[in-house]
Amino acid sequence: MTSRRPSRTAKAQGQRAVSPGRPPKTEVAGRLQHILRVASAEFVNRGYADASVSRIAADAGVSKKTIYARYPNKDALLMAVAGELATSVYDVVMTAMGGAADGEPEEVLTAFGTAIATNWATPETIGVYRLFVAEAVRFPQLGSMYREIMARFRSALADYLREQCDAGTLHIVDVDAASHQFGMLAYGDIRERRLLGETVTEDDIVETVRQTVDVFLRGYSTTDPAGVHVGPSIAE
Repeated sequence: MTSRRPSRTAKAQGQRAVSPGRPPKTEVAGRLQHILRVASAEFVNRGYADASVSRIAADAGVSKKTIYARYPNKDALLMAVAGELATSVYDVVMTAMGGAADGEPEEVLTAFGTAIATNWATPETIGVYRLFVAEAVRFPQLGSMYREIMARFRSALADYLREQCDAGTLHIVDVDAASHQFGMLAYGDIRERRLLGETVTEDDIVETVRQTVDVFLRGYSTTDPAGVHVGPSIAE
């Protein structure tokens, strides 16, 4: 009795079953985010000069070759860390603002202010901001990146304010300046306190944003708190 040899098709199927192949894109993306989180902690805790790619690789559980395959040098890794943080913060703030998009200006502005102030209070955001300030002279592109990040926030808020002016609920002559004013009122003091190492509580954020929205709407709303129309509504 002779044994049958497995067909070439069966062999090929068996080889495909055990071959690891390339990891899924989601797995690759998750691995890169993990590397950037580890690198962020390294840069924030040690500064750019003392940060070590070898230590980042060891802490992330990958090889230096893996990191350099994606980021050719430490400068590129630093820029990637900054870009990843900027994107994540922007997404969080825009999601919060979008969730309140159908509400009254008070609700939308409160959501926007709370989200951005909360992010400024986190150790990760304030740590990377310190890094930006410390290294901006050596790496001008960091300063440019920071300005671009903040411009995205101001632009998103300015677009909303412009819509409200067109709808007649707000009267703002310069919506770009107003969006900058709102941001500084909402997170300026919180950022300064965190930079000085002070603790900022959730209650601090809630009260700061409440006062910010109150002052802002008293200055730009077309109705007073009693609902009485008080001025023009078209942005000039």
